[in-house]
Amino acid sequence: MIKYIIKKVNNISNKTIESNYLYLLNNKLNFVIINYKNINYLLTKEKSFFEIDDLDKFLNNANKDIYYNTIICDNDNYLIDDLRIYYDYLNKYKKEFEEKYGNKYLFGCVAVKTISGNMITNIRGKENLNEFTIVSNIDNNLIYACNKKASLNAPLLYNLLKNDRIKSIVHINHKYDDRFIYLDYAFPGTFRDTNRPIDKSFNITNHGLFILFDEEGKEIV
Repeated sequence: MIKYIIKKVNNISNKTIESNYLYLLNNKLNFVIINYKNINYLLTKEKSFFEIDDLDKFLNNANKDIYYNTIICDNDNYLIDDLRIYYDYLNKYKKEFEEKYGNKYLFGCVAVKTISGNMITNIRGKENLNEFTIVSNIDNNLIYACNKKASLNAPLLYNLLKNDRIKSIVHINHKYDDRFIYLDYAFPGTFRDTNRPIDKSFNITNHGLFILFDEEGKEIV
């Protein structure tokens, strides 16, 4: 069952969004509905903020969403070369990932496919960009990760990396590239967000940019 609150506010400002976003994180909510002058806005974990046309329909669809759960395991098979690729992308795009809340890095992630088919990616609620986890499998609604939970985007990233052509992915929150197609928003970490039949770089509306790279580090466009 989703966890959320509806908060009526007297104004929409950066302060309103910041305070409600921290409330969302601290109370481990799926989202906050902000009502201003009888208009409903959605504020999400990835700090998306946009108007909802039909609140009842939105909540009904949100309650139907299926989320992935994490199983912590000890399958950490990867090559040093794959880890080097991960850090190369992390360092290249580090400035895009540096918006903080408290001590946490919450925005953006990198994923690299290992030779064994595992995935190196950021941990959930990143307090240290140098930390990573290994996702060895996703089966039904279970994510098998080593040591720590993976990024909320992990199911989508893992699914995309099944494509033989794709080696690495960089996701930048709330940045977009009009060269690429725009896909509809869905909550990260849900079946609806994961099952996207696409094999080229893309944007997700109100979420951000996903750049796909091949084995040679070339953008797949």
